[in-house]
Amino acid sequence: MAHRRHDLWLLIRLAAQNVGRRRLRAIFLSAAVMLGVGIAFASFVAGWALRDGMTTSFSRMGADLVVVPRATFVNITSSLLTVQPTDETLPADLAARIAAIPGVGKVAPQRIVPALVEGNAANLIAFDPAHDLSVLTWLAERQSGPVEGLIAGGSLAARLGESVSVCGMPMRIYGRLGKTGVGPFDDSYFLSFGALADMVSFCRSADARGAPRPTAKPQDEPAVAGMSHADANVCSPDLALDRVSAFLLQLSPGAKPDEVKFALARLPDVKIVDGNSVITSSRQALSTLLIGIAAFTAFQLVALLILVSLLFSAIVQERYREVGLLRAMGAKPNQMMTIILTEAAIITGLGGIAGLGFGAAMLLIFARSLGFYFGLLGVPFSWPPLAVLQISAVLAISFSAILGLVGAFLPAWRARRMAPYALIQAEGR
Repeated sequence: MAHRRHDLWLLIRLAAQNVGRRRLRAIFLSAAVMLGVGIAFASFVAGWALRDGMTTSFSRMGADLVVVPRATFVNITSSLLTVQPTDETLPADLAARIAAIPGVGKVAPQRIVPALVEGNAANLIAFDPAHDLSVLTWLAERQSGPVEGLIAGGSLAARLGESVSVCGMPMRIYGRLGKTGVGPFDDSYFLSFGALADMVSFCRSADARGAPRPTAKPQDEPAVAGMSHADANVCSPDLALDRVSAFLLQLSPGAKPDEVKFALARLPDVKIVDGNSVITSSRQALSTLLIGIAAFTAFQLVALLILVSLLFSAIVQERYREVGLLRAMGAKPNQMMTIILTEAAIITGLGGIAGLGFGAAMLLIFARSLGFYFGLLGVPFSWPPLAVLQISAVLAISFSAILGLVGAFLPAWRARRMAPYALIQAEGR
């Protein structure tokens, strides 16, 4: 075993000496690998960061389509598609029928309820955190852990972690949204459907105990137009939990909005409202764009592999006589392959390490220039997690070494199969 390790170390030393014999050629080959690996690494990290930023930015645009009762008003803005406060509702089980329509990617139900928060008129918007499209993406501040309690709109003066009374029930402020510029959205409180059910249950138990129902302050305006806070459905224990105010829809990639709207129009007593078609098409094209970037990077690496293979084919042919003499002196075919493949791995591996530094420099320049510009446009440039960066760096270096092994394998295998005398005579021909 010790003898084999000594032989392997000797072969590695011979390969390293061969790299030093033609330094200029090795430098140029390493530079080619450095450019390819560096650009691929930078493209991956930048694509990851921009994908997350663009996904966040597009997700803040709300829904592509909204399904509401016929009498509901919908607020359409350039930034967000939301439902105006209304007392009209739809059955919650309609979500399954909507989700089954071809082209519908996600369905997010919402319920708008007038309530009293600290005795003041307010809107509560219940949503499902697991299927949300337009609430959690606007979180500017949040506490750790799952979504529990209330989320305050951007225009509300609520401090994170404080407890407020909602229809007499204490609830904690879990998070705050950034300002959207949409009044009904910024002036509302958000909670999960489970929290809404808990509030209704609290109101029922309070009624059973004969506790007085909270009343609004006289100066407050109704939370929902046309409704008064003296109405029975404000902080009501009889609130129907199987009804929703709207279904927010996000279309799947490649879906045609007109076909989806036609299918939705068959549902009874509903109105379909669509948002900005440019935003919808841009969101759908995002995945295609990222796939195109990945395919371009893959073709670039394939071209680099062909270049490395051609170069090592020329290098091995140039050393046919040297390989033949070593074979004639007793070197085994596998040992010659080990020398050639080790030399290739050293050259391309060093190029991969240099490419990692080159890619990191490109990323820093990108973050300071285009990344800053994208930030001004509302597309945040956020670095991938540290674990992703570490794994991608290790993969970049490993791939560069494997690139040399794969590129040199065919010419090394061809030289391995040739007889020593043929190798010696081949260089003279």
